[in-house]
Amino acid sequence: MSLIERDKKVIWHPYTQMKDAQNPIPIVRGEGVYLYDENGNKYIDAVSSWWVTIHGHAHPYIAEKVSVQLKELEHVIFAGFTHEPAVRLAERLLPLLPGKQDKIFYSDNGSTAVEVALKMCLQYWNNKGNTQKKKVLAFKDAYHGDTFGAMSVSGRSIFTNPFNDLLFDVEFIDLPNADNILELQTKISQLQTEICCFIFEPLILGAGGMLMYEAKYLDELLKSCEENDILTIADEVMTGFGRTGTYFACEQLTHHPDIFCLSKGLTGGTMPMGVTSCNEKIFEAFLSDDKLKTLYHGHSFTANPVACAASLAS
Repeated sequence: MSLIERDKKVIWHPYTQMKDAQNPIPIVRGEGVYLYDENGNKYIDAVSSWWVTIHGHAHPYIAEKVSVQLKELEHVIFAGFTHEPAVRLAERLLPLLPGKQDKIFYSDNGSTAVEVALKMCLQYWNNKGNTQKKKVLAFKDAYHGDTFGAMSVSGRSIFTNPFNDLLFDVEFIDLPNADNILELQTKISQLQTEICCFIFEPLILGAGGMLMYEAKYLDELLKSCEENDILTIADEVMTGFGRTGTYFACEQLTHHPDIFCLSKGLTGGTMPMGVTSCNEKIFEAFLSDDKLKTLYHGHSFTANPVACAASLAS
């Protein structure tokens, strides 16, 4: 039985109508920009396997570091424990991020990084005693992931249609430009008492259609958010690690977000990994003798040492 035949018996592929789907291409190895199937055919991985393999497939340096880490410590619970790769990765990442980021919270992928960011913002205001700021501001063509919080702040589409009635309330706005920037700023001002945070993909909306917009207009929106006490989340899951000409897209801004979401290229495509960073203002809102102000969030594979080692190598 061929690999394709075996696949059809047991696998449900993502974003795929399995009733009439074409046969998947059976890949057996990768090297650099190329993927090779079981018949020896060579393919250029032009989408970097969903924008993750930024150094190419089977990179020997990353593979070596992952191998070393596997022999030392493959995993440990991250609540109440720590380890060198996680601390070192945070120490390396924080100085690279635009603005002043102070803390790293680890998760598993881009969607979970977004979930953590949203929970940070919503609970930030709750911890501050402000229960009115519950609405999120987002671009109407955005895509932030497929978990429920991430779907909620993504534009309504075929990705979300079966679940729209279950998603939380979001104020969607158009991408900013010369014609609408004043209107968008006015809306932000009018909704300041309701909006807890603004989440955005900086400079380009990826899965929403590769929609580009200018940094100067995003800067104006971030300025308005600062003036109206609205937290800001940069979803750099796709744009991070050199995708827009700078290491992070937000380097092209003069106003910087409170929170960053990172994944995809973080490990060079080697391991699943998500990062949510925040500034000291966010972190301090969770410091309390009241245990209810704790960020009760975590994953089984939070800060996995092997994924951290891959990220450091990448």
